[in-house]
Amino acid sequence: MRLKKCVFTAALLFMCTIAPKAQSVEAELFTLDAAVNNAIKYNSELELIRKEIYAQQAVKHQSGLYPNPELEVESENIFGEKDFRGFRGSESTVKVNQNILLAGKIKNRVKIAELDITLSEWDYEIKLLEISTQIKVSFGKALAAQKLMEKNDELIKLSEELITNLKNLIKVGKISPVEVSRANIVLNSLQIKLISLQADYAVSITELKSLINNPSLSFQSLSGDLDYVSVLPSYDSLLIYLDNNPNLKRYNKEYEKLNAVIDYEKSLSVPDLTISAGYKRLNELNTNTFLIGASIPLPLFNNNQGSIQESKIRFDQKHVEYELVKSRLASRLKQSYIKYNSFLNTLEQLRDVSIPFSEETFRIIKNGNISGKYSVLDVLDSQRTLFELQNQYVNTIAEIHGVKSEIEGIIADKIK
Repeated sequence: MRLKKCVFTAALLFMCTIAPKAQSVEAELFTLDAAVNNAIKYNSELELIRKEIYAQQAVKHQSGLYPNPELEVESENIFGEKDFRGFRGSESTVKVNQNILLAGKIKNRVKIAELDITLSEWDYEIKLLEISTQIKVSFGKALAAQKLMEKNDELIKLSEELITNLKNLIKVGKISPVEVSRANIVLNSLQIKLISLQADYAVSITELKSLINNPSLSFQSLSGDLDYVSVLPSYDSLLIYLDNNPNLKRYNKEYEKLNAVIDYEKSLSVPDLTISAGYKRLNELNTNTFLIGASIPLPLFNNNQGSIQESKIRFDQKHVEYELVKSRLASRLKQSYIKYNSFLNTLEQLRDVSIPFSEETFRIIKNGNISGKYSVLDVLDSQRTLFELQNQYVNTIAEIHGVKSEIEGIIADKIK
């Protein structure tokens, strides 16, 4: 029995110490920068906002146009009786009316349109930051799933080679067929895990491609690094950068626009002047005359006071909205900060305690297998446990990178 254990352990050590085969270079490696750049170009939500900006520019152009003059034609005293039969006693008038907008209505209208354009540009910045953050998180998940598939596939290959060697040992009568059956059980569980990882990877890639929305996008694998993890600055130092978030910065223009709306509503309380000039033909007297006129509404009942009051309330409402948005962002930052440190503690526990302990356990069981203290299944189980901890380590790093991307999205800045 001791000889059988020695043969098995030698085979296992040989497979575990083989240098990894050089991987063939993929035809297309997709990086995070490429993902973000593709999204900026192809993402539908960003394209919608770009179209909205173009539409707002057209609105601004329209807002600066003066009202068209009005041509009025009128004929009186026609088709009557006696002296007014036909057009003999008719009076025909042709005149042009022009509405003159007073109190800076056009100027205020244009200013509102300009600020709407600026706010749409801020909406673009907000959506760009949101999409970039989502892509970073999604890319990290997909990259982690890819690395886990590679590690799991590596373990499956080692297990398959081990089973092949065990079968050869059975043929020469050195080990029991039970050992192969146990190894096959472990192999089967690894294959099931690989199927799950492949599904996770497919979902992550689908999510990533959905964010990018480039129909012609094609790549073989992802390229990136998930290894570097840093300690966050203090929460208070991050909170200072919260005002960098475009969701908050846009409010300066929101206030400016609402002030412009107040000015515009006030200008609407000033009646507009309508002037007219024209020509009049008096057939009965066989003579022509000219006429001019002017009219202005009398603001006895409607001074637009309701709309003015509404615009002032909207202005105050926007200040309350700002505080609400800032409070929610601060809450998200706090939650993400707690999650980051929790994942970081988990990572340190895995790196400094769990994985080294599992590696040592695996080494002891391998050595104990030689002396007959442990079975083949014990060795395989300890190896699988080690790989699972290493997988958890990769997943935790991916979570840390994802939360870090979310924090950078909230403060709209890179964490130094």
